[in-house]
Amino acid sequence: MERDARPILDALEKYDNFIIAGHQEPDGDCLCSQMALASFLKRKGKSAKLVSAGPFNRPEIRSWEKFFSSTIRNDDLQGSTLGIITDCSSPDRTGPLGEQLERLPLMVIDHHSAGEDFGDYRFIDSNSPSTTLLVQQLIEASGMELTEEEAEFIFLGFCTDTGFFRHIGSGKPDVFQAVSRLVEAGVSPNATHRVMTGGRTHGSRRLLGRILERSRLHFDGKLIISWETLEDRRELGTDDRDSDSMYQMLQSIGGVESVAVIQEEDLDLFSVGLRSNFDTDVGAIAKSFGGGGHRKAAGCTLKGSKDEVLDRIIKAFQILNNS
Repeated sequence: MERDARPILDALEKYDNFIIAGHQEPDGDCLCSQMALASFLKRKGKSAKLVSAGPFNRPEIRSWEKFFSSTIRNDDLQGSTLGIITDCSSPDRTGPLGEQLERLPLMVIDHHSAGEDFGDYRFIDSNSPSTTLLVQQLIEASGMELTEEEAEFIFLGFCTDTGFFRHIGSGKPDVFQAVSRLVEAGVSPNATHRVMTGGRTHGSRRLLGRILERSRLHFDGKLIISWETLEDRRELGTDDRDSDSMYQMLQSIGGVESVAVIQEEDLDLFSVGLRSNFDTDVGAIAKSFGGGGHRKAAGCTLKGSKDEVLDRIIKAFQILNNS
C-alpha cells in the first residue's frame, strides 16, 4: 500500500493556496480526505478552501456541510493556487465545479481503479482501502504528527469505504498498522461507529423496506437489482436511504455476487450504485457508462426511464459475465 509521497509533498510546497474538491454525492471517505488534507496544509501555513457540489444527504456527514462552499469564485483562482481532487476518478464527477477546477493545475489523490488519467500530479493507489489512508501517508511522510481531529477524519473515511473493516481481506497487515497509529492519535472506534450508524430516521428505515421488497434476482441469483424513486422519498419524507445498510443486506443473500440499485434523481435521470462480493468487476461496468469506482464498489449516472436503465444495467452484467 505504501507509495513514494515525496514528489507529491514537493509539489505541495510550490503553492500557497489550495482548492480541495471531491465527487458529487460525497461520502465519508471523500469529505474526510478533503478535511484532513486541508487541516494538514493549514498547519503548514497554507490557505485551503473546501468545495463540494453536495448534496450532504448522509446523516454522518451533514454536520460538515457548513465547512464547504458549493462555488468557486474567480478570486479563488488568483495567485499560486493548486486544485486538489480527492476520491474522484474522473473530473466530471466533481459536478459543476469541474469547469473552474480545470483552469487550475490539478493534483489527484485517489484509490479508485476505474476512471480517467487526469491531473498534473497524481497520488493514486488502487490497493489502498480508502483515500483517507493516502492522506495519512502524506502527512506521516512529511514528518508531521497527525492531530486527533485529522486522525478522526481519516478513520471515519477508512471505515466508510471498508464497511468498518468488513471488506478488508487477508494479507493487509500494513492497513491495520496504519489504523493502529490513528488510535494512538486519539481515535475512538466505538465513537466513530456511533457516528456512522446512528441518527437514522423512521422514513429511512421504511425506504430500505421498499428497496428490499422490490429487489429481483437475475442470472441464477448471482445479481440482485432494485430501485427507489423520487416519489418514495417525497412520500416518506427522507433523502437518507442508508446505503451502507442497504448494500450489506442485499450482499448478505446467499448466492448473490453483485448488487445494483438505481436511484431516481430527476425526470429520466438515475444514479446507479454497484457492489460486488467476489470477482465481478463492477468498476468496469461503471466505467463503460462514464462512471468510476473500484472493482467491488462503483457508480455511474444514466439517462432514460426506470425500465430502460434497469435493462441497460442487466445487459451490462450479462456481457461482462459472458466475456
